[in-house]
Amino acid sequence: MNVWRIALKEIKAIRDIKTIVFLIVTPILTILILGSVLTNTFNGSKTVGDIRVLYKIKSSESELAKSWDAFADQAGKNGMVLEPANENTDGKLEVANNRYVGYVEISDSGLNYYGNSSSPVESGIAQGMITAFANRYKLAAAAGNSDQAVLLSGNRSPDFVRETSLDTARQPRALDYYAIAMVTLIIMYSALPAAELISSERKRNTTVRLLASPITKAEIFAGKVVGNLLLNVICTIIVVLICKYMFNVYWGEHLGLVFLVLITEIVFALSIGLGFSYTIKGKAAGSVIMMIIQVGAFLGGSYFPVTEMTGVMGTIAQFSPLEWSNTAILQIIYGDGWYAAVKAMLLNLGLSVFLLSAAAIIMRRREGL
Repeated sequence: MNVWRIALKEIKAIRDIKTIVFLIVTPILTILILGSVLTNTFNGSKTVGDIRVLYKIKSSESELAKSWDAFADQAGKNGMVLEPANENTDGKLEVANNRYVGYVEISDSGLNYYGNSSSPVESGIAQGMITAFANRYKLAAAAGNSDQAVLLSGNRSPDFVRETSLDTARQPRALDYYAIAMVTLIIMYSALPAAELISSERKRNTTVRLLASPITKAEIFAGKVVGNLLLNVICTIIVVLICKYMFNVYWGEHLGLVFLVLITEIVFALSIGLGFSYTIKGKAAGSVIMMIIQVGAFLGGSYFPVTEMTGVMGTIAQFSPLEWSNTAILQIIYGDGWYAAVKAMLLNLGLSVFLLSAAAIIMRRREGL
């Protein structure tokens, strides 16, 4: 009961105009400004790059293999390179690593095409040409049937094509992208007030009264965490719903899963604030937290998309909590990326447990708060 009393006291901070401006008004205004100013960045023309497609033949049908070889020769004359894969090559992994714009598996059950979401234009062209080949082969197979009604109607003709696309037709607009980026960024900034949760009690000289009351340190700590968690969750939900219903921001078909990722990020941000406030003395904790947020925002795609970042910077970007949170939400909305969502939530919660445990242990060993 004491935990909820302390938590309720923290939630009442939402009545403070500064809290409303910081957690609700600021992200909404930033989303509108960036979404409007940078619209052309997301809707501009694109240059078509090299169209290299990897394929692997697993079919025992000689006619299908012959037809594919003829198609590969013809495609090479039209600017699309079809390269055979070795038996041990993982074609999907090659596509995921941006080495190819697509991967085709040719088996007895048909053709399976996997497109690269990082090269939507090139992948779309390749998919169109491969679909045209599959339709022609399907027609030729149907023409071999003596029942001409089947040829005309298409009923009971062999289904040689099963398409699986790794990219979706819908792409985020500037407003859609910055709605995600700014919500996750403002959540990370909540680490700064979280660092003041206990130190503010020391500054107001209220720690003595708290410790003299019939409340344990654990209840004080838990109440502070729960209250600020609920406060940030409420404000985040308000911002997301305003973006969705007032600005027509697209949040996908799995909004609940998006909220789960955001909630775990809130827990992580609070744990950063509390953890560093106990492990680093004085005002240095706030400076370190601010540096972490700024570097994470730059590498995590808060100011501009970083999907094409490669090399050392691309490797470093993977350690940004904003990068894995933004990527997870984008995958949920535009690619049904359940794996990315689970990965982000596990990273957020795992690091949160470590930081909160460290803060709780240090707090318990101190004489005061």
